[in-house]
Amino acid sequence: MTILQNIQEEDIEWRAHWLLSDEILYRCGDFDWVPLLRVWGAVRYVPLLVLRQYRSRQFIPATQRIAECEFSYRGDGYKKKIREISNAWNQTRWMKRLAVGPMTTLEYNEWWVRRINDNTPKSSQRNSQSIEDHLRVVPSELEIIRQDFERRNT
Repeated sequence: MTILQNIQEEDIEWRAHWLLSDEILYRCGDFDWVPLLRVWGAVRYVPLLVLRQYRSRQFIPATQRIAECEFSYRGDGYKKKIREISNAWNQTRWMKRLAVGPMTTLEYNEWWVRRINDNTPKSSQRNSQSIEDHLRVVPSELEIIRQDFERRNT
């Protein structure tokens, strides 16, 4: 853990050098991100949050409405969302890779220090588990039947 806490930006190779492109897909349609359809639902990919992977200069990205893109293929309205994402892929927007000077802007560094990551669920203390409970091995159905059998026959 100490190694990760003391790591410097220049210690990280953000992307394999042979995968660098001159252009970066940064948005689709009216989305400020790239919606990706998966087997079980959709997620959003925000290339502007990871410009350093492209050896490009990192700046403050737009993050409003990012959580709206994620959904699963059930419930009301998922087919409409699929059509919306499919149509968005007909309107892709690309930008030239910019690799000059430092890898981050001063504004980005200040934003990173102040930012609140509101795209991750907040855990509540009342539903939290100890690490031991979290890592506890859940018995298989066969193990449960075996334990039940042993209890009855002792």
